[in-house]
Amino acid sequence: MSFQRTHRCRAAGAWLAAGLLALAGAAQAAGPAARNVDPLRLQYEREKADCLTGRTAEPRNVCLREAAAAYAQARQGKLVSRDDRPEVWAANALKRCDAQHGEDRDLCRQRVEHGHTDGSVAGGGQITSLTVRSTDVPASPGR
Repeated sequence: MSFQRTHRCRAAGAWLAAGLLALAGAAQAAGPAARNVDPLRLQYEREKADCLTGRTAEPRNVCLREAAAAYAQARQGKLVSRDDRPEVWAANALKRCDAQHGEDRDLCRQRVEHGHTDGSVAGGGQITSLTVRSTDVPASPGR
């Protein structure tokens, strides 16, 4: 009996999420009328749909509570700080390189400025890598 109830709730959640996504898509495709659509509300509806369809790593109730809290803070202008800009992120990343020494510091800076980023925050993290080719000949082993 519990399985049937859970299955029905998941199915209902999936239908609700699909409906919300369709409404959001219709609002975006509406042209001039879509200018009156609140982008914060659309973001909230997308996050809510992700919660309801299980596309997040959090339990559904936690996910819905976090999405609602983020929406409330965004509407009050509290979600984004003045330091939340890409140029500030880049400066912070370069500051973290200062903890390294010598060649490691130089490689860190190159990785920050020219590296390739894979992954996502939602997937558990981002990794920035940099491939450096060297023409140095290594010393003979055993000497």
